[in-house]
Amino acid sequence: MRCEFFSYVSRVSLTSIQVCTLLASSSCLFASSLGVAQELEEVLVTANRRAERLQDVGATVSAFTNDAMKIRSINELVDIAPYTPGVNIASYQTETSFFVRGIGTPAIIAGNDNSVATYLDDVFLSRAAAVGPAFFDIERVEVLRGPQGTLYGRNATGGAVKLITQSPGEEWEYEVRASAGNYSATRLFAAAGGPLSESVRARLAVLSDKRDGYARLLRPENSALGSDDVDDRDALSARLKFEIDLSDSAMLTVSADYFEQDDQSAVFYYASAGYAEEIPGWDQTREGSVTAPYFAAKNQARQTPRGSRRIFSDVDYALETEVWGVTGRLDWSIGAYDLSVVASTRSTEPFLQNEFDLSDAFINVYQRGEEHEQSSLDIQLSSNEGQRFRWVAGGYYFDEENVITNNIFGDFWEPILTQGLLDLQLAGVIPSFPIDIPASPFCCDLRLNGAQESEAWAVYFDAQYDISEKLTFSFGARQSDEERDGRQDFELLVLAPGTEGVRFAPNTLLFPDAVSEDREGVQPDPFGFVVAPVEGPETFSDFTPKFAIEYRANDALLLYASAQKGFKSGGYNIGSSQRTPFKQESIWGYETGLKYVAPDGTVSLNTALFHYDYENLQAQDSVQNQPIIRNVGEAKVDGLEIEGLWRPRDSFQVDFAVAYLDARFTEGELSEPLRPAPLDQPPGTLLQNLDGNRLPRAPEWKVNLGAQLGWSLPAYGRVLMRANYAWQSEIFFTVFNIEAGSQDSYGLVDARVQFEHRSGSWDLSLYGRNLGDETYFSNQILTGTFYGAEFVGSLGAPRTYGLEFSYRM
Repeated sequence: MRCEFFSYVSRVSLTSIQVCTLLASSSCLFASSLGVAQELEEVLVTANRRAERLQDVGATVSAFTNDAMKIRSINELVDIAPYTPGVNIASYQTETSFFVRGIGTPAIIAGNDNSVATYLDDVFLSRAAAVGPAFFDIERVEVLRGPQGTLYGRNATGGAVKLITQSPGEEWEYEVRASAGNYSATRLFAAAGGPLSESVRARLAVLSDKRDGYARLLRPENSALGSDDVDDRDALSARLKFEIDLSDSAMLTVSADYFEQDDQSAVFYYASAGYAEEIPGWDQTREGSVTAPYFAAKNQARQTPRGSRRIFSDVDYALETEVWGVTGRLDWSIGAYDLSVVASTRSTEPFLQNEFDLSDAFINVYQRGEEHEQSSLDIQLSSNEGQRFRWVAGGYYFDEENVITNNIFGDFWEPILTQGLLDLQLAGVIPSFPIDIPASPFCCDLRLNGAQESEAWAVYFDAQYDISEKLTFSFGARQSDEERDGRQDFELLVLAPGTEGVRFAPNTLLFPDAVSEDREGVQPDPFGFVVAPVEGPETFSDFTPKFAIEYRANDALLLYASAQKGFKSGGYNIGSSQRTPFKQESIWGYETGLKYVAPDGTVSLNTALFHYDYENLQAQDSVQNQPIIRNVGEAKVDGLEIEGLWRPRDSFQVDFAVAYLDARFTEGELSEPLRPAPLDQPPGTLLQNLDGNRLPRAPEWKVNLGAQLGWSLPAYGRVLMRANYAWQSEIFFTVFNIEAGSQDSYGLVDARVQFEHRSGSWDLSLYGRNLGDETYFSNQILTGTFYGAEFVGSLGAPRTYGLEFSYRM
């Protein structure tokens, strides 16, 4: 089989067998790249908090330089996922969600922490809504795979992502980049940087990113709203960065960034009918019959088909996000030591509105928002480079406050409330009285709101000792302590005109202990509604060591093995009846691998074999139609990653990556609330053994294959072409592995043709992403029983293409 890779741009539907055959073809692959287009040995990374060649790091790190991202048309962080083995990046309501080697955060709860830590210039980004906006004017991205218990220890059980921004140069530089594409897409980027004086340098960068929507809202007939584009984008980013030489040995870096977005890009797409597809006659069961009031309204309206970008809706979609941050960094060389101090304050305020019934009936309105502030301080002292014993020691402090909004309005609650109160009367929980809840378009607003405060401290140490010229032993440890507190505002309101709403539940006459400003004596009502502080504050702590050994056989080959523990703090499930905290989770990761670069730099081959022991997993359960976070059993993760690159000459290269992942529960039970329980049990209480189930968003296979070709045009310049195919196998979106909540295997083809003028000052490119126009879900959630128990989620971007012009001097 000949390596006719570029033909896949027009013929993109490959089966897994074809992919494997393609990978087996020796003329099409040989070696590894870890996601960089240039010679790997020239790429410097700071994964160990010191500058090292990528191939000298005894760990799995993928690095993407600015040039590597440009030739791959990477404009957003989610675009990196196809090129990074073992990594899944998705967007949930425009918030960035990571899964690395099966480790991530499947629970969709505002205020919850991701299991993959993201850093912007060494500043931890606590909120998922702040991660996407940070991807702007980036010099380099580093993706660290595996538990990060020492240097990047806060909640990094899965890995860490480092975003390193561009710095001002020693001479003035100017750059302009403009692109235009389908969906009326325009991206306008401009940056200027250089010396303001002998000791001060500055860089200013601005980006305007706009496009029309990928989807169309279809309103009810005779609606005054009319049809509208959604899943669009209208965002503005800016960053100002100063470098100030305080002395020959000390530099102060101060940066400020700002992001605002005002569009309708927070969109749910219809995925499936959930358990109604999984279980015949489910809607007639006790669990399924609860959805009857919802479908009584929805079935009278036009409904959105599965995976369709033509969405029926009667709700105004909206997304307004504002993110800003200020960071100061001091780097000071003090004799035999280097001191680094990083202090930052940041604010993240997203707010969105949409619906998840996806019909043109007036059924529900969904609002979600956060008002988040964080501050952090990281003090680090390290030895100078070039010593036989090299070390990094530091202390870390982090503080955050977050006010969380999750409002779900539903116009069909009256029969549900009536039946619920009748059931309580029959059970003798409340006294008998006439129940007559008149139908009202203002009933009811379900408020799953609250607030959370976190304060974290850590001290860490990481060292490397050269036993010989070829053998290096590494060890490190981190002690982490975190305190959390908060309150629950879980209530049901009738939105009476002219008022902020009248509380229907919890009813203080019937259940006076469900509303309190004290922690003691609080008792949620029988429906779970409660307005009160959580039981706390609660403290979580862990000691996370690391051990590693590296053997440099020669200049071309590095062998390594490591064992490292990761820790993720427990917390509170804000916006529920859950006042008790869920516990922390931990993971031990064991890895061995090799990194090889041929002496002439034309071939590289990197492999990693790993095993994880994952304990006390934080998983989402459901009680009384509300999400509850519980710690569930154990899981194991075994995997193999192989990456390669063959570059016989400067003008041509072929690169590939293959990842195999076996990520499964080995122990644990969880109630599956929507699967019918035996009649001698209360509805929704069926306990399921998770042993053998795959972890969410953990494909068994992931394959990436790319080819790059360049040639000179005498007297004009140079042409560079790249094409890429990325494929992954089926993934599940719930711990119960139901097919109705899954995404089948799919493949994506990207391509780019770039002309670079001989002067080096400008280039012109034609690019295309997802050229096969694959429709696939990157994320899905299961709506509550009262809201149809359907799966809705986020679709990946459709086929996009355009022209891009860059000018620099």
